[in-house]
Amino acid sequence: MKPKTYVNESDLWKDEQGFKDALTGVYVSISDTSLYGKNFTMGMMDVLGGNYDVSNSFHTYNKAGAYQYTDTKARQLINEYWTKGYSVIANLNNLLANIDTHKSLFVNNNYNIVKGEALGLRALLHFDLLRAFGGVPALGLDKKSIPYVTQFSMTVKPNLTLNEVLDACLKDLAAARELLAVYQNINNSTDDLFLSHTRNHMNYWAVTGLMARIYLYKGDLPNAYAMAKTVIDGGKFSFIEVGAISTVYPNRLFTTEHLFAVYSANQEEINAGLFKSTAGTNNLLTNKTAFINTLYEIASGGSTDYRYLYLWKTEGSASTKYPAKYWLDDLLAGNGNSIRRVPILRYSEMFYIAAEATASLPEKTALLNQVRQHRGLAALAATLTAEQLDNEIFKEYRKEFYQEGQLFFYYKRKNSTQIAGSGIAGSAAVYVLPIPDDEIEFNHG
Repeated sequence: MKPKTYVNESDLWKDEQGFKDALTGVYVSISDTSLYGKNFTMGMMDVLGGNYDVSNSFHTYNKAGAYQYTDTKARQLINEYWTKGYSVIANLNNLLANIDTHKSLFVNNNYNIVKGEALGLRALLHFDLLRAFGGVPALGLDKKSIPYVTQFSMTVKPNLTLNEVLDACLKDLAAARELLAVYQNINNSTDDLFLSHTRNHMNYWAVTGLMARIYLYKGDLPNAYAMAKTVIDGGKFSFIEVGAISTVYPNRLFTTEHLFAVYSANQEEINAGLFKSTAGTNNLLTNKTAFINTLYEIASGGSTDYRYLYLWKTEGSASTKYPAKYWLDDLLAGNGNSIRRVPILRYSEMFYIAAEATASLPEKTALLNQVRQHRGLAALAATLTAEQLDNEIFKEYRKEFYQEGQLFFYYKRKNSTQIAGSGIAGSAAVYVLPIPDDEIEFNHG
């Protein structure tokens, strides 16, 4: 007798709903705590970005915070990310291997949407695995990195160069973008459940934004600029209004700016275990007041920054500040669309990418000022040099993506000599996570 959860392969692909269910299963999988639900966004990856004080020698992330990747706990988290990431890719490849022969099952634009989202997710997962386990791009795109797996099989795939993996990502994304062009709306809820909560799907705009991010990582500034500007000029996204952040039920996730976010069903539990006093001193992820004040440049006009004012909270009369982006206890009676999301791609990043990619100093300044205006900050002077503007972009990455896991990858892409929050020098030993031993043993590519 089959267990209730067992789904025969032929049953899964017998109708359109089976493909939708398989895709939904992937979205649930990537919200796992070993992937975007925790450790490779707000948890371990942000520890590696130097965002939290984990100096307590008993802290769960203490060794990871010192970039001691051979530590048992750190190694376990790293291995889980690799294993889970490629497991989800295998599920996507299974869906993609079957969808073309079942195209006749689909109605409306659903074939395009399901296949496009699957291709987009495959590229996203490979790119983030590359950012974690691949070499530092500035040191050469011709170095062997990770496999790019496009077939559902058990055979070990060869490691490709960074450039080959980036090109494979872009190829998948170009195909995804063409498919997803049929439906470019951004919805919260509609009559068709499958087309609801578009921001939690790898939609057309998310694919475009990811292409901008990858082109920048690759060093292709013209294409990075073009893709970022496509999102900026697309008219589908808007900056969060201060009234939505300062209200009784604040939208601390800035969800109007999400190109793509992962729905995290157990975010309340994860938050309590990391970002509140309930976490305990050995698990708590926060930082000292001096760090926070430096981060937001409080001594030089940063005290009006919405990210400083509304994304940090204290509990009761205690003075300890906690990063509150994912706090839910004061929100559960509020707007359901502004909770239980982990941002993966955001509107503001498109401005940073375009600013970094353009050679025009006035345009760099204007793009950064558009974000600053919507974060409660004064405009930057029109006289800043290219180097000064580059430093302003860096400071924005530190402020904007706190608890989101993007800062470490910024340091890696720039091959930074210093990780600001940790005081540790950047190097390949810091920036390249170790591929699991059994993968090295069996992979001779």
